[in-house]
Amino acid sequence: MTDHAHVRDAPVTITVSTGSTYAEAVSGVLDTMPGSGPVLILPASLRRTDPLASAVRQELRASQVASHLMLPLNPAATLIGRATRSPSGAWIDAEIRAPDVPATSIRIPARLNGPEAIWTVTDVDAIGGTGPYMLDLVTRYAHPLTRLRQLASRRSDAVVDVNLVVRPSRCVVGKAFGETVVVGVVNDPIAAELFALALADEDLAPGRSVTGPWEDRVVQRATELEIGVQIPQHLSIDLVTTPGAAVRTVLERVLARIGVEIA
Repeated sequence: MTDHAHVRDAPVTITVSTGSTYAEAVSGVLDTMPGSGPVLILPASLRRTDPLASAVRQELRASQVASHLMLPLNPAATLIGRATRSPSGAWIDAEIRAPDVPATSIRIPARLNGPEAIWTVTDVDAIGGTGPYMLDLVTRYAHPLTRLRQLASRRSDAVVDVNLVVRPSRCVVGKAFGETVVVGVVNDPIAAELFALALADEDLAPGRSVTGPWEDRVVQRATELEIGVQIPQHLSIDLVTTPGAAVRTVLERVLARIGVEIA
């Protein structure tokens, strides 16, 4: 289900849970969330076997909430003329109206504009690299021909603009640290990207200098479009479990990268 309302000055909270498995951590964090209707799960890994997505769906089933895991269409289907329908139904054309560039059109699965709540699920370990993790995810579901046009665009951050058309209602981000996993849930796409970037930086070699999450190219574009939290002062953390000292230290280091402290 899309949500075109921009978020400007509203406070945003990332609810964080820890556990020995994703199932345990997800159970702790989703217990704090209100119930909902059917949920469409978009895994950032684009894998049907995504471990964090599996844990989320398991918890939803336990709460008697229906869910569906949606993957993008294989681009090869276009080459053999089989992309008249998306994996979950028909395609629709949507107009992207960013304030600083000409309007453009994008073809997306109709289901992304349907009644189901859209949840993105980002297992940082399953993706690796330095992002983007969430802010370019929706564009990966666009029609393959649309994707080819985007890849040919001179604007490397154009993928972020698609978030003006499809707005997830919940973002789940997770990463393992040794025998403990950390999961964060938030309804703000910029906050989710910031959290994923900060978690991923834990895998960098000591002393390596990197761009801070707030200075990341896609985050900068997202803040320009006002699709989420704008400044660190509007971001907070609700840690709903009590991790061990070592994991808490890691969390404090992760959160410091996005300018937030554990309350």
